[in-house]
Amino acid sequence: MRAHDIVFTMNSGDKVGQKYGFTLARSKGQKMWSAVRLFQPPPNMAKERIDIGIVVREKNIPLSGATELKLSDKLIEQLEIVAKETTPVTLLGFDGIKRDVRVDAGGFNIEPVVDEKGRMPEYVAKMTVWSVY
Repeated sequence: MRAHDIVFTMNSGDKVGQKYGFTLARSKGQKMWSAVRLFQPPPNMAKERIDIGIVVREKNIPLSGATELKLSDKLIEQLEIVAKETTPVTLLGFDGIKRDVRVDAGGFNIEPVVDEKGRMPEYVAKMTVWSVY
C-alpha cells in the first residue's frame, strides 16, 4: 500500500528528483481523480485532462489549530512548487500510471468542505493537470 495516492516528481531545476506526495480528497464516497483522454489533432500537446482534489487537512489525526495550520501550510507550499514548475513534472497517478504533466495555468484553488455531521471543516485543493506527449 502506498503512503500517498499521487506523487509528483520534479524533473528540472534545483529541485530535480524531489518528490511531493499527496492524499486525494473524497467526494460522494469516491477519490477526487478524473482522467479524461483527449482526442485532439497535433500540434496540441495535451494527451489527457486530469482533475484532482487533494486533502489539505490531516483528517484522521486530532490536532491543535496551530499544528493543523502548520501542516496545511506545508502542503500548500509543496503544491505551489509543483504548480510553478515550467517544465513537465512526472505524476504517479491514483491509477498507478506515470505521466509527464503540467499544471493548468489557473493553478489550484482551495475550497472548504463542510460536513453535515458538525465536524470541523476540511479543505480541498482542486487543480487540473494536463498530461503531455
